[in-house]
Amino acid sequence: MKKIILLMMIFLAGCQNIDIEIDKELKVLDNSDSEELTFILELNTKNNSPEDVEEFTKYLSDFIVEREPSSVYGYYISEDSNKVTLIERYNNSQDGIQHGIDFINGPNFDKFFEIFEIEKFITLGYATDEFKQFTKENGFEIEYRESIGGYVRR
Repeated sequence: MKKIILLMMIFLAGCQNIDIEIDKELKVLDNSDSEELTFILELNTKNNSPEDVEEFTKYLSDFIVEREPSSVYGYYISEDSNKVTLIERYNNSQDGIQHGIDFINGPNFDKFFEIFEIEKFITLGYATDEFKQFTKENGFEIEYRESIGGYVRR
C-alpha cells in the first residue's frame, strides 16, 4: 500500500510540473509584434544524386546546429529529388545577418552552390532595413513578406 501511495504522489507531482511547463508554452505573441524571421528557400539540386544531396544537407545541419543562432533549420526534398526546400528561423534580423556573414565567409559556401541553385528566397516576418541592405549588397534576391495575421507561441 505504501508503494501505491508513493507512486501516486510521484505521479501527481509530475502532473503539476507538466501543468507549469504547459502554461509556459501557452503564451502567444502576435506575429506583428515578433522580431522573428523565417527564410524559405526553394532550391534546385542541379541533377546531383539524392544521396549526395542528403549527405550534404545532413552535414550542413550538424555543422550549423553547433555554430548558428537559428531555432529551426530543415531541408525537405521533393519526390523526384530535383527540388529541396530549406526552412530557417531566426530570432531577429541581427541573427539573420550573422548567419549570412557566417555562410558567406564559411567553408560551405562554394559546396552549397555546387549542390544547389537558389530558385526562390522568401523572408517572412519583420526584416530590418539593415538586413535588407546586407542581403542586397551580398547578391541575394529576396522576396519579403510581412505579417498580416497569426501568432508565435512561446
